[in-house]
Amino acid sequence: MLIARLALVLIFCALLFGCDSPSLAFQGTPAQQITVGPSTFSVRVKGDAAEAMRISREWRPSESAVLERAEVAIRQASGCGIARNGLTGDQAIIRARLEC
Repeated sequence: MLIARLALVLIFCALLFGCDSPSLAFQGTPAQQITVGPSTFSVRVKGDAAEAMRISREWRPSESAVLERAEVAIRQASGCGIARNGLTGDQAIIRARLEC
């Protein structure tokens, strides 16, 4: 019984700490929270790259709609444009190559 409780606590902590954790390439980079429409993103910019994590709860958002909103958020956070074919990702994590 104790092991089951400990496992539940560890799973809860992993989920809690993983909500807004950047990829290894963006570790230590400060995030900006930007809201575009119903989506809120945690955006990190490092050099000519950016990573946006959708941190808002939305019921089954379409990938194309989230990518469009993430592009706006990344442009706002970086002040840069996005390279041609430089936006990749899904409804949760979006990465961009920047053109500044």
